[in-house]
Amino acid sequence: METHTMSQQAGHHGQHRPRVAPHTETLEWSSAMLLGHAPIDEAHEEFVDVVMALRECTQHTALACLQAVETHLLSHFAVELEWMTKTGFPAMECHLDEHQKVLDAVQQVNALAAVGEAGLSDVRRLAQALIDWFPGHADYMDSALSAWVNKKLHGGAPVVVRRDLKIETPAAVL
Repeated sequence: METHTMSQQAGHHGQHRPRVAPHTETLEWSSAMLLGHAPIDEAHEEFVDVVMALRECTQHTALACLQAVETHLLSHFAVELEWMTKTGFPAMECHLDEHQKVLDAVQQVNALAAVGEAGLSDVRRLAQALIDWFPGHADYMDSALSAWVNKKLHGGAPVVVRRDLKIETPAAVL
């Protein structure tokens, strides 16, 4: 299986991610993930839900969870494609290439699991690969798409109100 290559293959077309997200076992939706374009933000919140359900699935729920992730990705990526097409997003080809690699990995595991050739450990590895991939993709590619769409539709950058952010205050200087 090639689920481990999602993050390795991302950032092609001469683009590089500015930072690598730390490995985490979980993904939790919060207002810190908002990008400022409601259709994309809603798709991202649902992504977090279906991927975490996949991460926590059992042998009995794995196939249903895999199908839910695949169905979600088809819808999620179609929403983003619609906005890219509608607004003439300049990085559309690269963005779509990354989506296709992710979808290919999910469909591959789903097909193998359906015939008993992929087990729960494979499903969990896929979930972990999606958890590892998503923050960088959202921060880098989807934030650019959100900014582009908002500029085209509203003439400016999105305004995002984030709640419950932990802000560290520097120590007082003597």
